[in-house]
Amino acid sequence: MKLLFKFQEAEPVQTNSRSAVCPSLFTDCVEAYQNHLKGETNGLFKIKPGGTDSTKVVEVYCQQEGLMGGWLLVQQRESGALTFNRTWAEYNSGFGSVDARGKGEFWLGNQNLHLLTNQGETMMKVELEDWEGGAASGYPLYVSGYTGDAGDALATSQPPHSGMKFSTFDKDNDKWQKNCAETYGGGWWYNNCQSANLNGIYYKGRYEPENTPYEVSNGVVWGTYKTLNYSLKSVRMFIRSTAF
Repeated sequence: MKLLFKFQEAEPVQTNSRSAVCPSLFTDCVEAYQNHLKGETNGLFKIKPGGTDSTKVVEVYCQQEGLMGGWLLVQQRESGALTFNRTWAEYNSGFGSVDARGKGEFWLGNQNLHLLTNQGETMMKVELEDWEGGAASGYPLYVSGYTGDAGDALATSQPPHSGMKFSTFDKDNDKWQKNCAETYGGGWWYNNCQSANLNGIYYKGRYEPENTPYEVSNGVVWGTYKTLNYSLKSVRMFIRSTAF
């Protein structure tokens, strides 16, 4: 089963050649796809998220294979081996790691996300997998023209997450009188509080909220795909320029 939700349409770019020599570094996975000798292969690439004049270098995983490449992986959960209940500083700089096969749990870092999305208009793709073999994929976070049947848990559900600031347990930017990140166990774009949270506590499928520390639905959740007391098996978040 494959479910699809789209927040921004994008057409694949046909590329017929690769540079004879690779530039030292690219600004994102789209540039790597278009110019690197191995640009159509999934794997790790070194980029300069602040632009080619920047001194900051980051190694990222690029999803390049298939009809539409150029996707840069910014978050992944697949086993629960890594806690995502982290400080503002940790979310800012990033934590965890991903290998050349795309395996591993990590957060790229809000500073890197800021640099990458400031290069131009950006869309996000989210891939979700449940414990019964179902999967969903699509392009969320800012909404224009939703289609599909996985459900838009970020913008049209209540409370919506679109336009919210990022919060952690030690830096509260949500609209609740208490601290959503402290209660729900992970950094996220909380409102008051959540319809989706891919950085929540990792449970294996359905769980009982009354058995959690704050008696809330604090799993890895996407409320319009599965109920909020169902924690997903794996999730991945990607970004890519809308110009590609």
